[in-house]
Amino acid sequence: MDFKLPENTTMIADTARRYLKDNYSFDTYIAQLNESNHLEANRWQSMNDLGWFGLPFAESVGGYGGSLLDVCAILKELGAALCLDPFVDLIVSPGKLLEYANTPASLALLDRIIAGEERVACGLYDRHAGYHVLNPSLRLNGERLSGQKHVVSDGGVADTVLVSAMSGDELVIVALPFDACGVERYRLLDGSRAASLTIDDVLINEDMILCRGNAARRAVAAWFDYLCALDCARMFGACREVFQSTMEYARTRKQFGAAIGSFQVIQHYLVDIFIDLQQLESMLLMVSVKGESECNSERIRATSAAKAYYASQAVGIAQQGIQIHGGVGVTEELNIGHYFRLITHASLSNGNREHHITRFCQAGGE
Repeated sequence: MDFKLPENTTMIADTARRYLKDNYSFDTYIAQLNESNHLEANRWQSMNDLGWFGLPFAESVGGYGGSLLDVCAILKELGAALCLDPFVDLIVSPGKLLEYANTPASLALLDRIIAGEERVACGLYDRHAGYHVLNPSLRLNGERLSGQKHVVSDGGVADTVLVSAMSGDELVIVALPFDACGVERYRLLDGSRAASLTIDDVLINEDMILCRGNAARRAVAAWFDYLCALDCARMFGACREVFQSTMEYARTRKQFGAAIGSFQVIQHYLVDIFIDLQQLESMLLMVSVKGESECNSERIRATSAAKAYYASQAVGIAQQGIQIHGGVGVTEELNIGHYFRLITHASLSNGNREHHITRFCQAGGE
């Protein structure tokens, strides 16, 4: 079986790697950590010029027809660079939800996202509902919406948020202005910016409801699986850099007059990391291919298996990297600790290991 990536995907990955090498350094990341606005105008325009805003979406909805494999190629490089620019938060995540909703209103909003004219975030997690995105506690009572949304990743700059709510027994997706909500902003473990929203008796008209019923449930379910695949891609890019940084450190760090890489126990650790990295790459390829499957059970099993595996093995790689570095591995000045935070955050976002193991076991056939 040929496991080579398509030429187009390889070109996308190479372009992303060169772009980030020229435009996003570790110093840039450190500076961005302290900024409340993670959208830097020049880099944002460069991403648009590279075609990233349209890549994730089908040509039929105004995109460039890129596959999940193509988008994961970009996410691997973003993870490797520790990039906090809100490409997923403001482009991929809301855009895929709108594409999956596939209504005139949702596709009109998607057009504005692809054109770079609208900053939209997704608010599908309720404060007390855990990872169960299909059963929000937020309720639409008549024309009034009240409740709370938690961990709305938006880079600190979104103007509109897509929220899920129940209207009777129906799931609905509502486009809500950010300024209609009470907003509490904060930094997440990986350094990205997010917000908690308090929605207090906000008037909702029919034009604000983008999708409802079974169509909304299918859209949210497909969105959730797509985001899980992107979490895995981001973790893989970070793990790849953890391995390279740890290899270099083992070659140069000396104890008792010898490089620690010459010690057998360190060599065993590095071999373990290398083997785990190869397995993670295989899992990423699998979920990149099956993460958009029209067969619900196949898609769920693929994404949940990959996310559960990554939540264990990717975090383990980061932990081993820190262990080999010793105390310097947890300092702010060295990148290894920052990769550990990114990997830990991504392992918990959109479902932790326990959630995905349960979800995998419950996935039925079609």
